[in-house]
Amino acid sequence: MIKNSALKKSGQMTGSIEFFTGSEMTKINIHTPYYYKHCGITFISVLIAFFILSVGIITLLRVYPVIDKLSGRAKTYVSLSMIADKVFTTIEKIYGDADGPVVPSFLSGTDEDFPQYSYFVNIQQEKEDLYKAEVKITRMEEGKSESDYFYGSFRRQ
Repeated sequence: MIKNSALKKSGQMTGSIEFFTGSEMTKINIHTPYYYKHCGITFISVLIAFFILSVGIITLLRVYPVIDKLSGRAKTYVSLSMIADKVFTTIEKIYGDADGPVVPSFLSGTDEDFPQYSYFVNIQQEKEDLYKAEVKITRMEEGKSESDYFYGSFRRQ
């Protein structure tokens, strides 16, 4: 025969189990803390976790277009800088030698790596064998033609 009595005393569950072992009766007292009976995931904790997760997802969705626009703008600036650097390097390589060809007053063309960009270079002589180059790089963006300017100088040696 097993008896189980449970009483709530100051936040703890107490009880005893009585059973027969052979010819005598044995009684075991059980003291289980009350908070073990009420542990686990509750509905309110699930709601709070879901709310925090949804706020994070909504924040990411609102920030994503801004990040995408900034990364596109950065990609454009990097492309422009690379084209300008190639143009300046080519001008200095071809026309930087004193025994090289005559320096023209302007150059124009498109870059092989970036065919959507075109450039126009205006070259002016500032002093003897010192030239100033103004590079205008034009691109079509969202149906509009946009231009950026880069300036540099080189010396014929």
